[in-house]
Amino acid sequence: MGVINMAHGELIMLGAYTTFIIQQLMPNTIALSVIVAIPAAFIVSGATGILIERSIIRFLYGRPLETLLATFGVSLILQQLVRSLISPQNVPVSNPDWMSGSLAINEVLSLTYNRLYIFLFCLIVFAALYILLRRTTLGLQVRAVSQNRAMARAMGVRSERVDAMTFGLGAGVAGIAGVALSQLTNVGPNLGQAYIIDSYMVVVFGGVGNLLGTLVAGLSLGVANKLIEPSAGAVLAKILVLVFIILFIQKRPRGLFPQKGRAAEH
Repeated sequence: MGVINMAHGELIMLGAYTTFIIQQLMPNTIALSVIVAIPAAFIVSGATGILIERSIIRFLYGRPLETLLATFGVSLILQQLVRSLISPQNVPVSNPDWMSGSLAINEVLSLTYNRLYIFLFCLIVFAALYILLRRTTLGLQVRAVSQNRAMARAMGVRSERVDAMTFGLGAGVAGIAGVALSQLTNVGPNLGQAYIIDSYMVVVFGGVGNLLGTLVAGLSLGVANKLIEPSAGAVLAKILVLVFIILFIQKRPRGLFPQKGRAAEH
């Protein structure tokens, strides 16, 4: 869409807070509450994304630096809104019993069940998103508008509606990510800030606008980061991954899976 969305992390945060609120409403059924939180977070973050697109982003298409500044302001507003309405402190989100514990591979390696379930959950979300973009009318319209907006409009596609639905879809998926992250880390107003840089590194490395590139880049950078961390430390591992990406885009500025054809011209 040609938009730099600095509020994407806060849309993740909204998904995590939706999980917290659902658990407060269903305190005796933690396992069910997490499942209920998935569609609820998609709706909350998706609706927020559509509101942001309709009220701000649609006036700034073709001006990516201005979208960066505008959405950075939106991120600050959302953070303060959560602090004022819920709490400035971290809030507790419980794990279901079936996500507790770990799987021992050997004496030095064990994998926690919550991370394993979330990894499988990510693959399911990816598959659903891929099917939506490749096998539905909305997906066809999204691809048409991204490749040639003028021709899509000439064929009767309402590009403004597609823009809003695309931004809302991305925001909804961010909300689902917030549900997953609520099972891994602290839920607070600054939750999204910890992931926004990683998100951009994945996009740049995988190739802008390529869903398969997102999967490959996210998986490879995540595994590389965790392999480096034990010997180099968390901060240095992040720096090394960032340096690698800087060197990589010098050679392949369009990423691992660059867009081809008409899509590469926009």
